[in-house]
Amino acid sequence: MDLTPTVSDKVSRLLPRLASDADGEVVATARALCRTLDRAGLDLHDLAARLTEPPRPVVQPRQPPTLFEMAGWLRLHAQHRLTENQRDFVVRASGLLASGRALMLRVDGRAKLTHAATPPSRRWPGRSPRSASATPTSS
Repeated sequence: MDLTPTVSDKVSRLLPRLASDADGEVVATARALCRTLDRAGLDLHDLAARLTEPPRPVVQPRQPPTLFEMAGWLRLHAQHRLTENQRDFVVRASGLLASGRALMLRVDGRAKLTHAATPPSRRWPGRSPRSASATPTSS
């Protein structure tokens, strides 16, 4: 037996009322409980069976794969189905992602390889961005 979330919610609100000291309220609650179960095609026997079932394991939703994992999968399993440009993109993207760089999306929705997440010291080996753009002065 499987209780829908709506039925479970209603039953969970009714059950505590069965502990009332007023007999009329207990009877009315029992009748309301039976009506709620009946509308769902269930009865008290189904409810008792559900309460005595062993707990169901909670399945954790799988996290979506990272871009690096997707690129690795493409390189291992689907490279033969890619065009030359797509293969080149996957190889370059894998390299960028492995080194901690990021891929950015352009406005048109297509992926673009970029160095945006790369610190300046890694973009220009041995030089800072200022020294790379500065023009040499002559005396």
